[in-house]
Amino acid sequence: MSKAHELRANTPIRDLSNEQLRTLRHMLGINEPWDRVPKPYRNYYCANPDDKELKELEALGVVELYSTHGRYDWYRCTDAGKAKAIRSHRTIRYAKSKRVYGKFLDISDCRPDLTFKQFLTSPEFKETRKTA
Repeated sequence: MSKAHELRANTPIRDLSNEQLRTLRHMLGINEPWDRVPKPYRNYYCANPDDKELKELEALGVVELYSTHGRYDWYRCTDAGKAKAIRSHRTIRYAKSKRVYGKFLDISDCRPDLTFKQFLTSPEFKETRKTA
């Protein structure tokens, strides 16, 4: 990695706009606020040629153009971009109480007789509450 690229890669997260961070999270598939821990499962973004936002992110060293085919440019996050996206997830992550309630709603779809109080107090759901 060149010295200039290294310096750009160390750009603090606060130097990226919320929209730029949203794009990075989207590239990695970690834009879900219900997730406690972001787990990237992809790393690509299809854009129109000369997309200004992607060109700016490329200049900052957080994405790189890896392919041009069809009528599109394909970008992926650099290691620095991945790190910034993962760190920024906490800014969109729901509070633990909301995540716990979301888990209750998921389970109550299958168990309509389950009350929220039962969900909060039953040992059966302890691990679910803990990992929310």
